[in-house]
Amino acid sequence: MNMKKLSAAVVVMLGLGVSAAQADDGSLNFTGDVSASSCSVAANTTALAVSFDGYAATSLDGMAPGTTSAALQKPFSITLAGCPEGVSVAKIKLDGKTSGIIPNAFVGNSTVRYVGIIISDAETNTIITPKEFGGDKTIAAGQNTLNYLVGLTKTSADAAVAGTVDVPVTFTMSYE
Repeated sequence: MNMKKLSAAVVVMLGLGVSAAQADDGSLNFTGDVSASSCSVAANTTALAVSFDGYAATSLDGMAPGTTSAALQKPFSITLAGCPEGVSVAKIKLDGKTSGIIPNAFVGNSTVRYVGIIISDAETNTIITPKEFGGDKTIAAGQNTLNYLVGLTKTSADAAVAGTVDVPVTFTMSYE
């Protein structure tokens, strides 16, 4: 009986020895720079309000859902202050409630129906994808003004129905 236990123990030990023989060695090397500070969002641009008063619901009727036009866009800017040397790119992440049909369109507490907003880079007019860091902007040490456009868009093929626009969106900045 003791011989059976000894045999089982030898088999287990041999199995462990085989596993250890298959291991490979490697190395990890983590590098980078730690900045003394990063950019900060200037106080006058931490809470912006853009009004869409005076637009007729019918002004969106000829548009495809998820698109906008220059007539339906308004500019806004975010100012970064105190950017240190070595920081060259800023990215923005926009968070808020998005349309289930048009994922790039933000919707919110609006009473207007089938209408949302899309946010794009003012220089390239590229729509910024919600909930992802993007919209890369070249920045330099010191102060930088980042320009964007917000535009009304349809969120459905149905005709827009008049009401109020109230779409809260938060933003987070990332620097490289």
